Amino acid sequence: MPQAAVNKLKLFSLAWPILIEQLTSGIVVMADIYFLSLLGEEAAATAGLLMPYLWIGFFVLPMLSTGGTAAASQYYGANKLDKVVPVFMTNVVLLGLAGLAFSLFTYLNFDNIALWLNFPVQMQTYAEEYLAIMAFTFGFFGLRCAYGSILAAKAMTNWNMLASLLTNVMNIFLNATFFFGWFGLEPMGLKGIALGTVLSYAFACVVVMLIVHIKAQVSFEFTWAILPRMRAVIKPLIKIAIPSAAEPANYTLQQIVVAGILASLGVLAVSSYTFVLRFLFISMAVSWSLAAAGQIIMAHHMGARKLDEVDATYNRCIKLAMLFAFANMSLFAWCYQPLISLFSDDPQVAFYAKWLLIICIVMEPFRAINIVAGMGLKAVGDGRFAATVGVAFIWGVVPIIYLCSISWQLGIIGAWACFALDEVIRGLINHWRWKTYRWHNMGIT
Repeated sequence: MPQAAVNKLKLFSLAWPILIEQLTSGIVVMADIYFLSLLGEEAAATAGLLMPYLWIGFFVLPMLSTGGTAAASQYYGANKLDKVVPVFMTNVVLLGLAGLAFSLFTYLNFDNIALWLNFPVQMQTYAEEYLAIMAFTFGFFGLRCAYGSILAAKAMTNWNMLASLLTNVMNIFLNATFFFGWFGLEPMGLKGIALGTVLSYAFACVVVMLIVHIKAQVSFEFTWAILPRMRAVIKPLIKIAIPSAAEPANYTLQQIVVAGILASLGVLAVSSYTFVLRFLFISMAVSWSLAAAGQIIMAHHMGARKLDEVDATYNRCIKLAMLFAFANMSLFAWCYQPLISLFSDDPQVAFYAKWLLIICIVMEPFRAINIVAGMGLKAVGDGRFAATVGVAFIWGVVPIIYLCSISWQLGIIGAWACFALDEVIRGLINHWRWKTYRWHNMGIT
């Protein structure tokens, strides 16, 4: 990418397609929860408790792929174009293998995962049926993330959005078709939702490959000569990719442990937790879209050594993400009753959800700082610090969650307050680290 094109990169033009992509992905998750809620509270609660495990794939793989985005963007900014395609190809191999490994592990253990997570007996059957099919999703999803990172590095986030919209529409259509038994098919219930998701991600994989190789005109080199060039970029790619994946990987593992703790609080508490998580996706999507767009711009400028531009982009992302998170969660907390009634009429669920959303008014602005600062540090080559702090706090808060929710009998509200404390402290530490400007001497170029 020529330097003139780098100078024209704008936060909003990159962020809004990413936001649409994130929002539509969240809508699909909400649709899945809706379909499952038609089977009863237990089915919906099962989906909520499985989400931490599924996030190992759905959250970690995209974060792992950002290593390729940031590395390629720095090389674009430094005008080292000969290293870009090797980064793309190495990232595809890395994400393909990671997705395939997680698919294989899930399929081989679909009948044990609910037991490991301490699911109530009545939920274990739902979990086994769902995971036995969903296991096949992640190989396709890994490749889709790798190819999506290519479009992101080339600042073609609008095409990523288009691919996401097409696949999300396909997901909803297939879920409804298999769940209700449209077109003369036998209604498949929960299995139909899982099958629809697998097929939609296979479709996504094909769509984004076509966009990369035809519209973006990226050509891979399948010769022996490319191997030394790929080996040369592995170390700088891993320098960004591993810290990018370490924090979300540990976060999702922590959520699995926490899910086992929360499962003992009862179906109503877990249901409220599940439903509130669905409403967080809007503020999280805005923070993620600003952070991802900012990461592209910051990495390009870092490669070009325009450090003032890097810092200015970071500051703008922080301000916008925090402001939106505060306003959004304040509105949701004010309107909690009609929102929760979309999923449940139980007054106890509404009571829990109200207090969880009130806590979110504090938690989500600091989560926004954590997301933007964490991705910013990784974009400029200081990801090890953010990952170390993240892992330490993610696991350090677990015993406190157990004490608050179980030992001190504060239940789901006490556990949620612990999540908020974690986000506040980590956000402040990562922001402090950025403002030390030690990243000025980092980077891969």
